[in-house]
Amino acid sequence: MNSTSPTERVDVLRRIASVITVPLGALASLSTIAIMVAITVDVVVRNLGGRSVPGLLEMSESALVATVFLGLAYAGATNAHVAVDLLTAALRPAVARVLIGIAWLGAVAVSVWFLVATLQRALQSTAANELRQGLVDWPVWPARWLIVIGFAAFLLVAVINVVLIVRGQPLLGEDDVDPDLAATQQARTASPPADPAAVRGDDHSTHHRPEEGSR
Repeated sequence: MNSTSPTERVDVLRRIASVITVPLGALASLSTIAIMVAITVDVVVRNLGGRSVPGLLEMSESALVATVFLGLAYAGATNAHVAVDLLTAALRPAVARVLIGIAWLGAVAVSVWFLVATLQRALQSTAANELRQGLVDWPVWPARWLIVIGFAAFLLVAVINVVLIVRGQPLLGEDDVDPDLAATQQARTASPPADPAAVRGDDHSTHHRPEEGSR
């Protein structure tokens, strides 16, 4: 009977997060490029012909949804999300780790709430064949499913990070730190500050003040 070691189980979790979040991050990047191209084409056509291209505005709105929500999980898995470490940086590592774990546990709870709400809305939108009326009738329900996918993937990342904290392992993305940069920062922190007098080349042992009685 084969048993899986804790390290192997952690590696499996990291691979699962990578397999799911990397394609979603790539799709989010492609959606950003699509928005840029659509806006550029629309501006050029409007300046030359005096009218917008039908459907480009609506397509850009759906692509924006993909950019935001499909990129959530990738940002969480690569530790690229916005974080304010003013408090945790001033605490002991063990205490800071507990606070970070509580934050990710809160992210799990909020993600479940958002996932349930957006799933219900996506089901309703699909059943009603929700459309956005403009220059063209653009279907809205596919974009609502992108929101559901984004929150589901982010929920998985949050759960994995909670498991990693409980096991005392680095969070997703923390193991991707540049080793040269980490070594430089560690050396800078460990080395004592240079003596200003030594930097200036002052040698107090070679300078003798004249005695008061010799004046």
